Amino acid sequence: MIFTNMNDEVQNKSLAKDIQFCIEYAKRNGNKILSLVHGSYDVGYNDIKMNVGKYFTKQENEKVWESHKKYLDVQIMINGTEKVAISNIRNMEVKSFDSEKDLVILEGEKEFDLVMRTGDVLVFFPNDVHKPELNISETDNSGSIRKIVTKVVFKIEIDKIRMFNKE
Repeated sequence: MIFTNMNDEVQNKSLAKDIQFCIEYAKRNGNKILSLVHGSYDVGYNDIKMNVGKYFTKQENEKVWESHKKYLDVQIMINGTEKVAISNIRNMEVKSFDSEKDLVILEGEKEFDLVMRTGDVLVFFPNDVHKPELNISETDNSGSIRKIVTKVVFKIEIDKIRMFNKE
């Protein structure tokens, strides 16, 4: 797992070329992304797909643990704040795998939570089990705290990833 921010130029220079592309694309196109409807888009580079998510955050019991075998997830918070529960596949039991969606559903215990704020970037590898889209706080005096966020998830095929510039 990698955690950074779109504006952390020093750290981001050390990342694989395809991950750098995703971060730069989100930085340059933030306003355009905010205007897009929920869905999947081709970004015109190395078969990378961008999934735009506009949703209300949820309670932990409303989400499932997930991982992916074929694709890296480059998740970038465009607008909003959410909690992401994180674990490692070695602590989990695989319940199902949908090869068409590249979605592994798992059960197990979390290791920690991470808060994503506008501009934050999370990169998940196949062993990084995650439960995204969570409320920061479960409840307040008025009940459940649900916030709407806009986040993009770039899907980079692991077998096609371009690691570094050849300069």
